[in-house]
Amino acid sequence: MEYTAELNFTRSLLSAMHISSTILTEPEICISSSVDLGLRSLLYDTDNYISILENSLNAASNNVIYRFVDEYDCKYVFMRLPDGTYFFIGPFLLSLPDRDFIEKKASRLSLTEAKIKQLMIYYADLPVIEDENWLLTLANTLGTRIWGSKDQYIMEYIEYEIRDHSTPIPVSAVNGDPYDAPLSLSVLEANYENEKILMKAVSEGKLHLLTSVASSVFNNGTEPRHPDSLRNRKNYLIILKTLLRKAAEYGGVHPLHIHRLSSAYAQHIEQARTIRESLQVQEDMIRDYCLLVKNHSLKQYSYYVGKAITLIHYDVTADLSLSTIAEQINVNSSYLSKLFRKECGCTLTEYVHRKRMERSLILLRDERKRIQDIAEECGFQDTTYFIRVFKKQYGTTPSVYREENF
Repeated sequence: MEYTAELNFTRSLLSAMHISSTILTEPEICISSSVDLGLRSLLYDTDNYISILENSLNAASNNVIYRFVDEYDCKYVFMRLPDGTYFFIGPFLLSLPDRDFIEKKASRLSLTEAKIKQLMIYYADLPVIEDENWLLTLANTLGTRIWGSKDQYIMEYIEYEIRDHSTPIPVSAVNGDPYDAPLSLSVLEANYENEKILMKAVSEGKLHLLTSVASSVFNNGTEPRHPDSLRNRKNYLIILKTLLRKAAEYGGVHPLHIHRLSSAYAQHIEQARTIRESLQVQEDMIRDYCLLVKNHSLKQYSYYVGKAITLIHYDVTADLSLSTIAEQINVNSSYLSKLFRKECGCTLTEYVHRKRMERSLILLRDERKRIQDIAEECGFQDTTYFIRVFKKQYGTTPSVYREENF
């Protein structure tokens, strides 16, 4: 196939975003439950999807990309490929189904409480895509490669195209814990595995590794435990914050920095007013904890150098002379000076100046602040000395820097 490379790339990209994709052959013998990740095998007494999907697959036209919603509010993108196979993207959600929707669906299917629990877990594990335009753009790009140009195919939006053509079979009660069901177990195993991947990426400060985990896998969290969907999201974010705290601790970040960030996000979580805002808080929180490790990990430093760096970061306005810091951490100043230069590649004083200058750039954004006030907030009692250090660092004065950059 001329489009094999593009199709494989598309599937790899979807996989990185934790969006399922499936290629099916002609429905002659059996259709795999991979198309809906096992939802209908959970609700119906069958693993054979022919009776459910065969008519829809056979009715699919060539050179058409279908975007459809099934009866369970799950979204898909679907197309018949030139070689006669069928390509599915999904299922995914645009928003989490509310409690009322799930209860109505459960009532129609005569589901037991155990099955309702599994249905809630199923929804919780699906990726939530706030803006599906990028996904449709991806499908259109693939379609252009397959059929030659945008004039050679069309896209159709269909509601409930893939219907359940068989009568729902009441499901008997599940003995024991509902988590013992295969679907529940696979979801739980995937969640715990993804949490380990997330913690490892954060603990190593590897921001680029988060994109393959945090963007979709943690959109929902675990199954709903509270009737208020926003409260359920906030409860999950509190659990996630605890995991991130531990990851930062494993990454060698001092408790001071972890506490500051944790306290800030405790407020951000409770201040979220919508599901969309909670998802943004989650994305920001994961990134900021990863950056915390990247910027403040002490793993590469010896005990005394790590203690000195912690004191510097704690308060740049304090007396941060070599002698004062050495006295506070109970070490010989000459020994600390040699050790610091060896491990940091600069003198302790140069490091202090660098951190104070970084803070000054933040303060300069506020045009109401006078230069002398900024100098004091950066630990300089002498404004002239502050200006001299700033010019040495950035090649210009604080006033000129403010005018040119802010």
